[in-house]
Amino acid sequence: MRLEPFVLAGALSLLPAASLWGAWPRRRGAAWGAAAIALGLWLFGWTRVAQGQSLVWLVAGAWSLSACFYAAYLVNRNAGEYERIRGMQDSRQAREKELTGQVALSKTRSKEIETEQREVLILYGVVKGVSESMSWDDLRPKLEVAFQQYLRVEEFVLYIVEARAQDALKTLLRRRLGSGVGASWDSLQRYLQERKLPMTVPHVLQSPERAVALPVFDGQHLLGYFYARVPEGFDPEALLAKAQGFIDEISFAFRRIRLFHEVEELSQTDGLTGVYRRGMLDERLREEVVRAKTFRTSFCLMLLDIDHFKQLNDSYGHPFGDQVLRRIGEILRGSVYETDFVARYGGEEFAILLPRADPAGVLRKAETLRKGVEDEVFELATQQVRTTISIGIAHFPRDGNGAEEVVRQADQALYRAKETGRNKVVDIAEVRKPI
Repeated sequence: MRLEPFVLAGALSLLPAASLWGAWPRRRGAAWGAAAIALGLWLFGWTRVAQGQSLVWLVAGAWSLSACFYAAYLVNRNAGEYERIRGMQDSRQAREKELTGQVALSKTRSKEIETEQREVLILYGVVKGVSESMSWDDLRPKLEVAFQQYLRVEEFVLYIVEARAQDALKTLLRRRLGSGVGASWDSLQRYLQERKLPMTVPHVLQSPERAVALPVFDGQHLLGYFYARVPEGFDPEALLAKAQGFIDEISFAFRRIRLFHEVEELSQTDGLTGVYRRGMLDERLREEVVRAKTFRTSFCLMLLDIDHFKQLNDSYGHPFGDQVLRRIGEILRGSVYETDFVARYGGEEFAILLPRADPAGVLRKAETLRKGVEDEVFELATQQVRTTISIGIAHFPRDGNGAEEVVRQADQALYRAKETGRNKVVDIAEVRKPI
């Protein structure tokens, strides 16, 4: 029994299924391949079938070939539609990808806008708070919060120009700076000078630490200087630009507080000598008495008088007398501590209040002042003129239990100094000693 025709017939009957499977455009090669194989098998089987089976083989081949070629026809007919649909799908996928990118970009931009809005609100709050400040003490905590929240720096220092010393800067605010370039004004100034970096422009420093340094200006006038270490991951240039913008926004507060202090100081200080007025001395004396009684401490009062001052005025004129008063005021201010209080008591008299001062130390200080004035040479045209001072000393509570009593005792000591020859220091305790 010959099996080959039956095998060929079976294969031929399966080819339509393969051809139909290949009717989908993605598998168009399978449809045409099945049609080609069906044609080959049919021709090959035609030569091998028995004589009586030719009709059956012819029908089977016709059916198989028809199915295969119909599948190929479907492929050709659907190819254009498939390409159109495929193109639409590709276009949709590309559009979806584009929209996804735009959504991601929008989210990023939205976060940036939120950050910018938050920083604007912080800046607005800071500027509003700063504009309400009337003193450095009031301004200090507001600036500390602003530097942390707006600039996002944690290690910084802000120096301000002292009203009386235009070339000297003092620390207004310092946070976590420790040691380093900006730890003190002297070290920062020396660092900039050694590297020939002008103090009038902002700088990004890379060594020995990454930092930004920039001046605070009001027009042409230097008001202060800001120094901050750059946090890890921050762009120094971006931080410098942001800090510069912030400083520009708040510089008006520096100017206003400084002007307010200058006006206040003018009302409290003597215009000629630069020391405090008599009214301020009386107020400070009362405060010091209360403080000394509360904490059981002491203080000293010196009264100083320029010897033969009337003769100076009569001999050389009042302008020269003013020159002497002005210079002695400078000597007194420059010879005492910050906690000491120098005032013009009246005419050619001065007063110095020294909190928590021991008698021996006061005598040494008074002698230094006396010697300093004695050695001072006043130039008048071609002449060199000298003068001297007499000093009276009293202590609280040793010499009196109230401000008026201490003043009276110091005045008695001054009178004794002038009565016994002038140009000397007298402590009222020495006057009261029994002979």
